[in-house]
Amino acid sequence: MKKLIVYCCLVFIFGCTANQTSQKHSNLPILLEHSELPQIPRKLVNPDFRLVVKMLVDEKGKVARAALINGSGDSYWDSLACLSIKKWKYEPASIDNQPVNIWLIQKIKLQYEEPHYIILSHILCDSYDTALAVLSKLNKGGDFGELAQKYSCDSSELTNGFLGKKDVLLYPQSINRILKRLAVDEYTQPLKYGNRYVIFKRNKNSLNNS
Repeated sequence: MKKLIVYCCLVFIFGCTANQTSQKHSNLPILLEHSELPQIPRKLVNPDFRLVVKMLVDEKGKVARAALINGSGDSYWDSLACLSIKKWKYEPASIDNQPVNIWLIQKIKLQYEEPHYIILSHILCDSYDTALAVLSKLNKGGDFGELAQKYSCDSSELTNGFLGKKDVLLYPQSINRILKRLAVDEYTQPLKYGNRYVIFKRNKNSLNNS
């Protein structure tokens, strides 16, 4: 079954926490991964339809608040969409390398596509240099899980980098087009992921980290 995939563009940024409104943002929020939106009756959406959402992205990159400025016209679907949007993951905005809360408005294009599920692991690195060092170790035969445990800078270090079954279309286009072509047991080059870098590996089609 085809599912709704979103394509976002930043429309407007209109403030952050009260004591920071006069400062410029050194980095704007970047969408890292979105969650699946509920199925919407096709009659409610024409090819030119765009959702417009106002959201507060907090200093951890979580969507703390979300409200539709331009919705589908179906109040029940709109409420479910807001719940889904609150699960989106962002690289937070920052000032002088310090993460901050920020309000923003995003315009969202909806498109039906078949989901593309694969079993994934990743190693998330704080810097490109670290990612290159990890890649070098992988190219020399290093174990992906052990390297994830040592170098990954998120909670995946506790699972040897294992993410499980993922729909790659929920990642940004720059990443999902690479993951679509990834063969079993193949890993990517370091890919920019917000302000960090990630190496993905496609695992065998079983829910384990072998």
